[in-house]
Amino acid sequence: MVTSDAISILRTQVDAAKQNGLSEVSLDSLSKLIDLIEQEDQTTPTGVEHAQAALEKFKSDLSDWQASNQRDHESNLEMLRATIGTSHLAIKSALLINGGAAVAFLAFLGNAWSRFPGLAAKSLLACSLGYFTWGVLFTGIGACVAYVCQAAMSGEFGEFSQKIGEALRWVAVILVVGSFVLFYFGCSTAIKAFEVAG
Repeated sequence: MVTSDAISILRTQVDAAKQNGLSEVSLDSLSKLIDLIEQEDQTTPTGVEHAQAALEKFKSDLSDWQASNQRDHESNLEMLRATIGTSHLAIKSALLINGGAAVAFLAFLGNAWSRFPGLAAKSLLACSLGYFTWGVLFTGIGACVAYVCQAAMSGEFGEFSQKIGEALRWVAVILVVGSFVLFYFGCSTAIKAFEVAG
C-alpha cells in the first residue's frame, strides 16, 4: 500500500466520524483503524497502486472465468458427441435386428412354408414378416428424420429451427423405439405361429 492510499483511508474514516458527531477519537477506535489499514496493506502487493491491484485481480478473475467457460464448452461438446454416437448406434441396431430378422425369416419361409399346413400358422408367419418389414421402414424413416433434425438444430430453417429440431428429435426417437417394438411383436407372432403349427 502506498502513502496516498493510507491517507485516503484515514480521511474517509475521519470524515465519517465527524458526520456521526464525534470530535474525539478513542485509542480503541484508532487501533481498529490501524488494523484496517494493516489488513488492506497485506492484501495489496507492495509498491502497487490500489487501482493497479484491483486491475490485476480483475484480470485474474477474468482468466478464471474464461477457463471455466472453456471447460463447460468442452464438456457440452463431448456430451453432444456422445449423444449423436448413441443415436447412431440405436439406429444401426434397429436396422440390423429388423433387417436381419426379415431376411432370415424370408429364407426360413422359403424352405418351411409347405411344412405349415394350417392357414392360421401361415397367417401368423406372414404377419410376423410384416412386423419385421415395418420395423426396417420405421428405422429408415427415423434415420431420415434424425438427419433433418440435425440440420434444423444447426439453424438451417431460420428462426423456427430450434422448434422444428425439438419436434423432429422426438419423432425420430419414437420411430426408432417403435422399430424395436415391432421387432418384439414380430418375434412373439412367430413364436405363436410355431405353437399353432406344433
